[in-house]
Amino acid sequence: MKISITECGAVADGQSNNAKAIQSAIDQVSNSGGGTVLIPTGTFLSGSIELKANVDLHLSIGAVLLASGNYDDYTDGHNIKNLTCGEVDEFVLPQRAFIVGFRAHNATITGHGIINGNADSFIAERGRYIHKMRGPVGGKDQYLERPFTVFLIESSAVKITDITIKDPAFWALRLTGCHNLLIDGIRIDTDLMVPNADGVDIDRCQNVRILNSEFITADDCISLKSCSQTSQYGDVSNIIISNCLMTSTSGAITLGTESVGDIKNVLVSDCIVRDSHRGFAVRAREGGTISQVRFSNCSVSTRTFSDMWWGHGEALHVTAFSWDDPAKGTDGNIERTYEGFVRDITFENITCHTEAGILNYAARPELAKNITYRNVDIYMKNESKWPARIDLRPNGIEPVLHRKHNAIEVVNIDSITIADCSIIWDLDSRAEYAESIFDSGTTNLAIHNLIERSE
Repeated sequence: MKISITECGAVADGQSNNAKAIQSAIDQVSNSGGGTVLIPTGTFLSGSIELKANVDLHLSIGAVLLASGNYDDYTDGHNIKNLTCGEVDEFVLPQRAFIVGFRAHNATITGHGIINGNADSFIAERGRYIHKMRGPVGGKDQYLERPFTVFLIESSAVKITDITIKDPAFWALRLTGCHNLLIDGIRIDTDLMVPNADGVDIDRCQNVRILNSEFITADDCISLKSCSQTSQYGDVSNIIISNCLMTSTSGAITLGTESVGDIKNVLVSDCIVRDSHRGFAVRAREGGTISQVRFSNCSVSTRTFSDMWWGHGEALHVTAFSWDDPAKGTDGNIERTYEGFVRDITFENITCHTEAGILNYAARPELAKNITYRNVDIYMKNESKWPARIDLRPNGIEPVLHRKHNAIEVVNIDSITIADCSIIWDLDSRAEYAESIFDSGTTNLAIHNLIERSE
């Protein structure tokens, strides 16, 4: 079955709430056993809608599905807790989403149109380096209230291809408890000063491919997470990220931060990172273990931004800490007082142009083990106005160190190999940096054929 939303009464005036018409089209297609819901050319504003199993939400060229800027248009039936009958109840993350799906197996979102999260309508005050966002009147706060743009839960064999997600007000695309996913040829384009405007967040999913896509995001372009309130969906495993182009005010690819469960078997290859605050980050927190990860054949270019954003220009980043200081407790999950673990991380055949080099840092050597850098070229050049600092956030004990960067920083790591790598210093800014390799509290540091020069 194929039905256009205009057949159900939707109007492309950019002002009318078309949620009922769009939901009617989705329900009709779903009840018939599956098919296509067509969003034709034009701008269709809508409140929250639910995507269902075997439905292809297809956005034609020139189609814009525009999220409402009115909090009241995100209905209780599409509240994440209500939608999942209480199975997903996160008090540390928002409950609203523009497009939701629960057990929407074999659903697809396709076409060359645009899903617009309408971030502009959620900005309370435009900042110089980061915007302040608004929550609803009488609501909690701007962080807990803003809607995800697309949030699919416990859905298998989902495909999202070719579309553009523009200006998300919070995370653009979140997938929780899903498996056998394909994300191919999409584009996510955010306002680079909207806080928490992630691109793709993979939470406790298995067998995921993210291919041939472009991300321009304020927060992480791609983030792999194992969140605390979704433990019923298991670990994150078997993830392939390839042939993607990324720019971020925060990090291009981040594994962890929210990492209560394990994250394992991840391959990242043939990606280009440009003009970003941080390149590839493995950031273990909250008690989980991140292991068996390989980054290869990539180009990474980073620079520093305002300290209002986590990171400080590192091209490659591996850290293991607790999020909050256990001695002080936490105002969030108890897991935030637990330390995370890192095992068997490899970076190979990577070219880095960076202001802050490579950071490896753990609270204790027991937390981070077996890290390898092979054939990594590090071009060090200071170009920004921001003073040097080592950013270890989230870290409730020692969040930021105010000192010069080293090309490769290694603190409290158990077994690290640096082989066939090079450090190329910019002559004009060499004095802005400290050492080529800074090592403290590390066991089994092996360096083979390291080349250093200035130019």
